[in-house]
Amino acid sequence: MKRNTQTIVQLAAEKSRQARLRVVAAITTMQREGEAVNFNTICRAARVSKTFLYDPKHSDLAQQIRSFRQTHPQSSSSHRSNKSDSAKDAQIARFKERVRQLEAQVRSLKDENELLYGKLTDL
Repeated sequence: MKRNTQTIVQLAAEKSRQARLRVVAAITTMQREGEAVNFNTICRAARVSKTFLYDPKHSDLAQQIRSFRQTHPQSSSSHRSNKSDSAKDAQIARFKERVRQLEAQVRSLKDENELLYGKLTDL
């Protein structure tokens, strides 16, 4: 029984071509909208793996991402720092609220312990 691999090869080539088109579209859209262009953001937007971008067959796409990253370093880093600052502020607020709740719980448990010790001494 002879296997027909020609169809499989054609489907794989078409899948790769579609992925390339998604990557190009993602790069174009992200550049136009001023979003951070790097391997992580492009992989997410184009639904491809980093392995796909690092593959020698797609070295032109990787080079395009690298060159944009070098010519626009401030856009991605400032965007990231703004996000991280707001994320840190939100996390600090959550921690402060948690500390307040735990302190209230400790006070309540201390009061309960005093009450129970008082009952034990009455026995």
